[in-house]
Amino acid sequence: MSVFLISDQHFRHSNILEFEDRPFNSLDEMESSMIKAWNDVVGKNDEVIMLGDFCFGGHAAWIEILDQLKGKITLIKGNHDKSKVTSRVIKEGLIHEYHPLGKIIKVDKHILNLSHYPLEIGVRPRNWSIHGHLHQNNGLYPNMVNVGVDNDFAKSFNLPFGTPVALEELVKELNELLPVIEELFQQERGI
Repeated sequence: MSVFLISDQHFRHSNILEFEDRPFNSLDEMESSMIKAWNDVVGKNDEVIMLGDFCFGGHAAWIEILDQLKGKITLIKGNHDKSKVTSRVIKEGLIHEYHPLGKIIKVDKHILNLSHYPLEIGVRPRNWSIHGHLHQNNGLYPNMVNVGVDNDFAKSFNLPFGTPVALEELVKELNELLPVIEELFQQERGI
């Protein structure tokens, strides 16, 4: 089983094409392309942690998109994910796991604070804010990693737009960033 992360797909949000300058001519093109990108890397038994702002619209819109996606989905609620809709989708078993604020996982000696919003945890070695919400922008600290589809981090893997980031690849990037974080941490402490 593999684990993937993704944020800010904004399915059914027609204005997102203009707001974020996504590489599509229509909402239908964006959605079909992002669903294909997801299913090309995610297997039936893989876990995908969605860090919020999944889909606009009501229950029917969510069902239509979720029914097309592979994997077991963990949803961390974003500011555009309506509670009435998410509650209904959860009751129907279409979301494997749900967190209204966030989730913490540990992998390869790293602590990953997963949330929709970036967390200002300060510069701490091996302690990361993995988030979305900011779209093309980045957080204030180098240990704030935006896995949203519009961000340069997700695009840096040179995969089709909307491809979830493999946790394994994320950890490789974190290990490469670690010396920078450790140096900043030591500078803050006057070491």
